[in-house]
Amino acid sequence: ELPFKDVYFTGMVRDKQGRKMSKQLGNSPDLLALIYQYGADAVRFGIMIASPAGNDILFDESALEQGRNFNNKMWNALKLVKMWEGRTTDDGKRTTEYGQVTYDEGKLSSVAGGQWSIAWFDARLNEVKTEVNEMLNQFKLSEALKVIYSLIWDDFCSWYLEWVKPGFEQPIDKAVYEKTVGFFTSLMELLHPFMPFVTEEIYHLLDERNDDLCVKTGNDVSVVDEQILREGALLKSIISGLRDVRNKNQIKPKEKIKIHIDTTETDIYKSIESILAKQINSESIVYVKDAVAGSITTVIGKDKFYVETEQPLNVTGQQEDLEKELTHLKGFLQTIEKKLGNEKFVANAKPEVLALEQKKKADAEEKIKIIEESLSLLK
Repeated sequence: ELPFKDVYFTGMVRDKQGRKMSKQLGNSPDLLALIYQYGADAVRFGIMIASPAGNDILFDESALEQGRNFNNKMWNALKLVKMWEGRTTDDGKRTTEYGQVTYDEGKLSSVAGGQWSIAWFDARLNEVKTEVNEMLNQFKLSEALKVIYSLIWDDFCSWYLEWVKPGFEQPIDKAVYEKTVGFFTSLMELLHPFMPFVTEEIYHLLDERNDDLCVKTGNDVSVVDEQILREGALLKSIISGLRDVRNKNQIKPKEKIKIHIDTTETDIYKSIESILAKQINSESIVYVKDAVAGSITTVIGKDKFYVETEQPLNVTGQQEDLEKELTHLKGFLQTIEKKLGNEKFVANAKPEVLALEQKKKADAEEKIKIIEESLSLLK
């Protein structure tokens, strides 16, 4: 029987100047010293993240530092999740060492928001599992690690945990907590082949275990909910956009605002509005069709947002921001129109590529129209 069918050749390790590492040049780092300084997992991460299949490896110690920071990020996420362990609740109650404490429904973290967050992250996790399986089958180890890194650092730590995090000293719904531990476990299984030590440690600290990651097989992949992924992408872009509005207008994070949204996709917003309100500290979200006087106007995607605040408005600043965005979009639209006006490109492009470019054109035209209307209201 054939013992194996594939052989994987790694690239040559070179220094930042592109020189082959050798004792004669004295440019080979002491591996044990690097492990002592950054940790074994961080060194593994640094080497693999810089190892595209078929190419030489340009060794840079900053990649090891990135690996160490990644370790710290996961460790801090673990500490945060474990803090919630004694604060789980069913029907507005939780048990502590001081007995049973009852909370009003309004003080509990939003169960609806938590359930949506769970469905969204479950879809993202399955999407990444599918991508990683395909990459590993093609021996794209570096690319697979980058995808997992982004899933853990951005989607899980920066977004999901923030969306389900309860208020200060408030309980968390038991089902949300258990799903969060389950997600964290799946992430450690996914990352384990690349960073075995920290993932094994976190795996056993998350819950009582009778097995080890190093002998487990990967989980099956479920069908990905594309609709909720689109909702998640929309939510992230809106949160980032409205936080940027707050910063530019020097609205303090603790100051409550009111949001008015002019959109044709009200149903999508309804499913994410509880999380949106919490993340941008808005006391209300209202859907409108007309401009709201005395508010800060911004455009995110295809929708208009009117932000009400007690602070005086900086109309000049709003105009400058919108005009800057308008100039950028007009330049982008010219680029797309030039590409679509190229007969050779149109004749040779795949149908899906052509459809994507046409969609970009339509989106840019629609957004330009919205910004021009917003500017006319400010003048």
